[in-house]
Amino acid sequence: MTIRRRAFAPLLLLFLCACPKKTDATGDGGADAAAADAGPTKAAAAAGTHAIDGVGDVPEWSSDKAKGKTKCKTAADAKARLATLDKGDDAKISDGTVDVAELRKSIAPDDCADTLGDLATALNDGGFHHYGKKEYDIANRWWRVALTVRPSMILARYNLTCGLALAGKPKDSIWALSEIGRAADDGDAKASNMLEKAKSDDDLKTVRSDPDFKAALRESHGGLVGPRSEPETAKLAIPLLPEEYRQVKDQAGVQPDGFWHFKPGITHFWTWRPDASTELLVATIIDDPANAGKPKFDNNQDYGAISVWKRAGAKLTLMLAKKTGENPPAVSAGKGNTVKYTFEGVCGTLHGALSWDGKAVTAKESECGTE
Repeated sequence: MTIRRRAFAPLLLLFLCACPKKTDATGDGGADAAAADAGPTKAAAAAGTHAIDGVGDVPEWSSDKAKGKTKCKTAADAKARLATLDKGDDAKISDGTVDVAELRKSIAPDDCADTLGDLATALNDGGFHHYGKKEYDIANRWWRVALTVRPSMILARYNLTCGLALAGKPKDSIWALSEIGRAADDGDAKASNMLEKAKSDDDLKTVRSDPDFKAALRESHGGLVGPRSEPETAKLAIPLLPEEYRQVKDQAGVQPDGFWHFKPGITHFWTWRPDASTELLVATIIDDPANAGKPKFDNNQDYGAISVWKRAGAKLTLMLAKKTGENPPAVSAGKGNTVKYTFEGVCGTLHGALSWDGKAVTAKESECGTE
């Protein structure tokens, strides 16, 4: 079954049902071996794409590189069109004749990163509707368009992986999965989580025995135990957060007392063992659990965050806390006993990595324009 991504709950969507997923709230990777069974091979497609018979050219995975026009508004007519796409209602996308460049221009004429993200989300969700009707070829065309708009979107790529397997295109399905493997190897935590999901997803049972499928899964890095809830630990942790996690100064003069106030909560915990003698807790934070899943408005002060704690009996020590845009990040284990996390910045998907030097935790994050 698919995941629908309703853009504001990046953690929850990763542990829902099988493929494909509706949006809730991104070397070759074996592409030569994943040529379409009956259609054009990758060599016949445009550079940097993979041709799939009956679906079209699908771009290879690449990270977001957006600069400039980031926090910008989506026009009212574009919002109305997105609402239609979200329901899977567009004949040209369904039959594979849509002009993607023209579609993109009509929704985001100024290449606003936020709007392009909304467009990719609506296309992913549109594909979900057709998947629900078992119209797999049509669903795959919707996910292809979503990836053409945003090649970094792991959710749509995972859904395409499932849809292709269900449509009887095993080699193409494995190619799509191998691209998720490349993303995981590049540090995308969402990609690593999806690779873990693929190990037991019923929609992929027809391709699971293929050696190339197993090779793609090797890019998922183990070693992090979770996620889980720990209400008692969360209750101890929240008061130890820095003041900026409870209130920040209102620079716009909107709040009567001059401050934005928050009621932070911890969404998930993981146990992280960076070496044989150290056990740490990784936790994701939201500014207010009551805001989870709700739309984000312009000039909001909502935040997500990642944190690391050291626990000694009943005592907690905060080792690190970093805000991650408007929502909690996706988290997975990384190479070399690191922890990877992925979140949505103003310019698109950004990645971070936590490492332990024996005394302290450090975080290294990508920045807008450096992906």
